[in-house]
Amino acid sequence: MRPVRHSLLKKIRKDAESAYASASGGTARARFVKSQIYGSGKHQDACADRTASAPALPERIGAAAEPVGLVPHFAQVCSASDTPINNMGENLANADVADDVDTWASISEEDLGEVSLMMTDSGKIKTVMVRRPSETQACIIDWINFTVLEDTFFKTARQTLVADDQIIEEASRQFEKIFGFGITEKRDRGMNFYRESWVLGDGMGFVCFGGQRATMLVTLSGQGCQNAVAGWEKRLFHFLTKVAMRPSVSRIDLAHDDIEGAYLSVDWAYDQYALGGYTQKAGGRPPNIERIGNWTKPTGKGRTLTIGLRSSSKFCRFYEKGRKEGDKSSPWCRCEVEFKNTNTIIQFDVLLNPTDFFAAAYPCFSNFVQVETPQRMEVKVKTAQITVDACIEVTKHQFGKYIRVFRELWGDKKALDLICNEADDYWPKRMKPLTSDATSGPTPVHKQAPVPIPSFMQFITTVPCFGLNGENGFA
Repeated sequence: MRPVRHSLLKKIRKDAESAYASASGGTARARFVKSQIYGSGKHQDACADRTASAPALPERIGAAAEPVGLVPHFAQVCSASDTPINNMGENLANADVADDVDTWASISEEDLGEVSLMMTDSGKIKTVMVRRPSETQACIIDWINFTVLEDTFFKTARQTLVADDQIIEEASRQFEKIFGFGITEKRDRGMNFYRESWVLGDGMGFVCFGGQRATMLVTLSGQGCQNAVAGWEKRLFHFLTKVAMRPSVSRIDLAHDDIEGAYLSVDWAYDQYALGGYTQKAGGRPPNIERIGNWTKPTGKGRTLTIGLRSSSKFCRFYEKGRKEGDKSSPWCRCEVEFKNTNTIIQFDVLLNPTDFFAAAYPCFSNFVQVETPQRMEVKVKTAQITVDACIEVTKHQFGKYIRVFRELWGDKKALDLICNEADDYWPKRMKPLTSDATSGPTPVHKQAPVPIPSFMQFITTVPCFGLNGENGFA
């Protein structure tokens, strides 16, 4: 075998770098980093990898990146560069990480700021969420989507589950331990590209299962986050990091409320755009901005300001929540940031320290870190007050005259007996969040009575056997 000349190796390396440079379209430094990530000019001592022992998808994690604590279970990483690649500020080495740990700075088109880079098993480069330590609790989790392998519930049940119903029952049992409510009923259709879907609690979210590489998607909505038993974030963190197999958070929403409207409003948020409050670096491309609602002559129905694109990894909303709930004069304003794993790795630590990630979303969010956001119970009480007042106003406006006449004709008791709904599920959808807690709502599937089997079928205890080694019948 003839030895390869040094000049030929140099030419091959140069051609590879040029190919990545022309494909990336970024800055010269960014193109160089991408060429390093894809293997051109990569140092051999920077790729000391290990293979994880999970029986699902093998993990290959860079030895230098492992101590950072930012590597998800499905990421494949090589060692990072020694110095930041741009002037977007300090890197993540100061955020609970040793000084000698190297980290990437951002070259993402999402303009998320100072972040680390990772390469997934599919070869796609993703950024890691930034965190900035905060002493206050400036936000709450208002929505979360996460996925796990179905083998997770084989592990918790300590046996191999065969039927889908068995997996759903075991998942319901685990979710009740975490959130305080389990899976209650099956929907008549699938969702999010999954074959089947179930309701979580009393409309607290959804569980999707079937047809997506043996994974299960769990959606905990804003109502579910508000009504789950206190401490669910820590319990979910433990489940995802210690129990679940190949877990991944695909979406999480962080919210900050100013109930009295003392410092936060949609007008303030709009002014921050001109001041560069949503741009991470000087001269950077500002995100998209849209105003929804009647901003010229507000009607009391509420206004909304959105920052970014709905399809991007980071999307921000400012809206008048009190007016959205029905109080036309309420000053209550909410700021929500939605993170998705489109181009970003969402760390599990966001469950324990959401404010650290919320504060790093945009420069103008530094104002929120100095104040405490209202606790969930305070938000729930305020929402209940506005909702009840709005429902009374609607009932009075639409049916008040009828009810008054009924009282005069038959008295209070008989009038109420005549007009009250007799259905078992009589709570209006709008008012269900006012009473939803760990002890209310429909019975979860793992506590429901099993479907009775007819006596003439109880002799069937084995699986039908077909094929070359058996006849058409039972084994």
